[in-house]
Amino acid sequence: MATTNTPMPSDFPENGPDNRGAYRRSRHPESWIDELEATLSDTGATDLEALKARLSDQLQATRQSLRDASDNASDLMRETLDCTEEYIHARPWQAVGLVAGAAFLLGVIVGRQ
Repeated sequence: MATTNTPMPSDFPENGPDNRGAYRRSRHPESWIDELEATLSDTGATDLEALKARLSDQLQATRQSLRDASDNASDLMRETLDCTEEYIHARPWQAVGLVAGAAFLLGVIVGRQ
């Protein structure tokens, strides 16, 4: 069985191991909204300034988490594009065949409608 030299995203030196993804994936937007709702429904906080400060801190954390998620998605897309480009340069005829096959399937699907 012949092995192929398909590059993996981690094969690129600029894309070193990233352990931050596990923490980013653990925080969902629903949990951010739940935290904000819990702060708003907290009857123990009677000081308006303290409540504003807590909400401000939570919104800042949410903004930072969303920026991190956006950066992670951007990095993943860039990594995927680099890997695809490397694959196409390594195997141009296979890439042409894949595009031809995809175009044929699209033509069959559109032709039936």
